[in-house]
Amino acid sequence: MPWEIKYDYGVLKEFIEKDKNAIIAFYGGEPLLNTNFIQWVMDNVNAKHFVIQTNGTLVKTLPIKYWLRFDSILLSIDGRKEITDYYRGKGIYDKVIEAARWLKRHGFKGDLIARMTVSKVSNIYQDVTHLINIGLFDHIHWQLDVVWSEKWTNFEKWVSENYLPGIDKLVELFVEKLNEGVILGIVPFLGILRALLFKKNPSPPCGAGSTSFAISTDGRILACPIAVSEDWAYLGDITNTTSLEIKGKVTINEPCISCSYYHVCGGRCLYAYKEKLWGIDGFKKICNITTYTIDKLKMHLNDIKALLEDNIVKGEELYYPKFNNTTEIIP
Repeated sequence: MPWEIKYDYGVLKEFIEKDKNAIIAFYGGEPLLNTNFIQWVMDNVNAKHFVIQTNGTLVKTLPIKYWLRFDSILLSIDGRKEITDYYRGKGIYDKVIEAARWLKRHGFKGDLIARMTVSKVSNIYQDVTHLINIGLFDHIHWQLDVVWSEKWTNFEKWVSENYLPGIDKLVELFVEKLNEGVILGIVPFLGILRALLFKKNPSPPCGAGSTSFAISTDGRILACPIAVSEDWAYLGDITNTTSLEIKGKVTINEPCISCSYYHVCGGRCLYAYKEKLWGIDGFKKICNITTYTIDKLKMHLNDIKALLEDNIVKGEELYYPKFNNTTEIIP
């Protein structure tokens, strides 16, 4: 994929504006390496929502007037300082926290999301609660570093001794706060509850290949932004393909669609489903993590329904995300 944009900006504008409810997300790599392009798009292309995912180190290179137009900003931060700096480099945690403070200080009122990667040295309970307690982020989302990397040694041990006990404690905290009328912005929990209480989640939850598409720097239309070279993900080019022609072209099928959890997890991740880089056994192990999390929340479903009926928690506040803001819901 070329580092610079190769297509005509006017073609991009025409392609996107055929969808009257378009959501534009700037994604990378690092989108702030090309702030001129971001400004042109936001100045010239009509969209219902603007979203950006960024590592947060170059926030000040984009004028604040553009930041204030974003509906959702996702900053990459992995939890505690030592964890974030371990994964991303010394000093990155401080830069991201300063970016979040700078955005808030300059009047950003949209949804500020901590976008976590969770891997070998993470402690999901400690890292999520750390980001909650900072008080800067409206929501916290994480994606497990599974499939993208070589299979971990001792993965199963980490899951059973670290991750799942942490999920237990997070669910307890989440429900405890709900009983006080406080909704913690834990995106995977909120997205699962959206499916259990309101309407089933799309398949996949991020919409990849069905309602959400990536436009690469050379103008190719991809079902998933991760799948930059896979044949199954290529859906055409913005110069000769319409948005109507690509919807629903790539789908998740068996064994997912016959699973009783499918209406909640939506098949999880399109790329993981298509590639199965850890093999079918690894795929199933990740599914087990998902079903465990869903079951933990299901245990409290009647109590949560009672809170809604008693108006201790409002349904419109619990319903999240209200639009596709690029949080995949299922880690």
